[in-house]
Amino acid sequence: MEKYKKNILAIILSLILVIFIWHKFLVSGNTVVFLLVLMAMYYFIKKVLDNQNKQKCITTVTISIVFAIIEIVCTSINTDFTLNHIIDKWLLINFLGYAILSWSIVSTIYTFFDNNQLMKKKINKSILLEPKKMFFINILLILIAWLPYFLRYFPGLLTADSCAQVAQAIGIAPLTNHHPVFHTGLIAIFLNIGINLFGNINLGVAMYTIFQMIAMATMFSIVLYYLSKKEIPLFIRIVILLFYMIYPINALFSVTMWKDVLFAGIIPIFVILQIELTFNTESFLMKKKNIAIYIIVSLLVFFMRNNGIYVAVLSMPFIAIVLRKYWKKIIPMFLGIIVIYCVLKTSIFSVLNIQNGSVAEMLSVPLQQIARVEKNHREELNDETINQINNFFECKNIGDKYNPVLSDPVKAELNTNFFNENKLEFINLWLKLLRNYFKDYVESFISNSYGYYYPEASHWVANRTMEANSMGIEQKPLIEGKIVSKIDSLIEQRNLPLISMCFSIGTAFWMIVICLGYKIYSKDYKNILIYIPIFILWLTIVASPVFCEYRYAYSLFTVLPIYISLNFKNRKEK
Repeated sequence: MEKYKKNILAIILSLILVIFIWHKFLVSGNTVVFLLVLMAMYYFIKKVLDNQNKQKCITTVTISIVFAIIEIVCTSINTDFTLNHIIDKWLLINFLGYAILSWSIVSTIYTFFDNNQLMKKKINKSILLEPKKMFFINILLILIAWLPYFLRYFPGLLTADSCAQVAQAIGIAPLTNHHPVFHTGLIAIFLNIGINLFGNINLGVAMYTIFQMIAMATMFSIVLYYLSKKEIPLFIRIVILLFYMIYPINALFSVTMWKDVLFAGIIPIFVILQIELTFNTESFLMKKKNIAIYIIVSLLVFFMRNNGIYVAVLSMPFIAIVLRKYWKKIIPMFLGIIVIYCVLKTSIFSVLNIQNGSVAEMLSVPLQQIARVEKNHREELNDETINQINNFFECKNIGDKYNPVLSDPVKAELNTNFFNENKLEFINLWLKLLRNYFKDYVESFISNSYGYYYPEASHWVANRTMEANSMGIEQKPLIEGKIVSKIDSLIEQRNLPLISMCFSIGTAFWMIVICLGYKIYSKDYKNILIYIPIFILWLTIVASPVFCEYRYAYSLFTVLPIYISLNFKNRKEK
């Protein structure tokens, strides 16, 4: 009887999926191909049902429902930045189609993790070099793969943000913490060597680029070394090495002067330390070297990007609660990190007279919401409300500056002096508009963030030109780089099946969610701790100024190999 129920359910789900595929992706349904699609769907779903159990069903269905809702909501937002296209005659089919498709894929992945023979095979260490030797070999292999990009884009790639940091680094612009001063200081070291020793700023840029390439290759090799020590199967490590070598974003970003790049290299190291602290707590805390490394890496997370402090500090309470048995060592370590950071930041800012970044950087979400309301409902707002809004901005009619996917035009108009003196009034204004225009607030938030959780969202990914500047920095390619250019061309072509998803932030986010879901399904609840830093980071970029900025989310891609690999870790029999 159970068998017949599964067959009937498989047929029903297959039919819904075929109708969904026809409606969503195909033009004509009058073709025999759909019989083949129906048969394939039935066979696939039947296999999924045969491998279900209660815990897996709860986890996969939950993920699938959330995914389906996000797909429907964001598809509407992607149309015209409103929620007006959610309710239509296809709503139920769309919801069920996305849910069934994602449920079957996630369930298949979990079955693969459960049954994969790679977990059970012992590694033949005789065919491998020592991990320490492989550490240096991996660095060399990665650098060789990236070398054509360095030669093609010599001395490196600079955007407007990069040029602003260069101007601060060489002293022609005042130092601010809009871009982290620590990273600006790193740039200054190499630029001043190029200028003062060789009289050539381009050589300084090239030296920084080489430093960044070596640093990134080293941090990626540390990940591979760690996975080797954890006896992750050789095949998985080879795939990860190839990802580091040939994934074009890794090469392009390695020659791009952005704070986001080194930050994305440090985050996987931070996660590795979180893993060791969580699962090998006693042995980890016994060694002073481990504590020192943890403190140094945490400080680098703090200093390399301004949102890094949230990643590290907000992770601390969760670790302290779960590992409360070791509070006498953990609490002093955490407090030490915070104290060192505060002392260093205060002293450095005081000595160098560094200005803090604009308060507007933290207000992207509420400023965008107010601007959207002013634009859409200007005629409805009374004079008192209009005057309140105008007080907080340098211009009148702030709605004219509103861009649903970019908050920079609105942020630039914030009257920071008035805001700093009237923060309570700003909160009251925001709450008042929230009560009356809740839908606009929701649409504004999703419009300015959906690229970080909607796989189909697309935006520019990487820069390939040198920003025009007056500092004498110019691009002087050492090779023509036709192959490099052809590989680069794949990045922005978001219409290519499967390949385009490799450059989707939303895809990377959902892969991490799937890995976390597997730990919950496996009842490895302690593993949730090692996902907390990346989800905190993700929350900070969701509140960022741009709806789909790849460099902000680059850390999701660099840490993903760790989360996937841990599902292939050899398990000891209990």
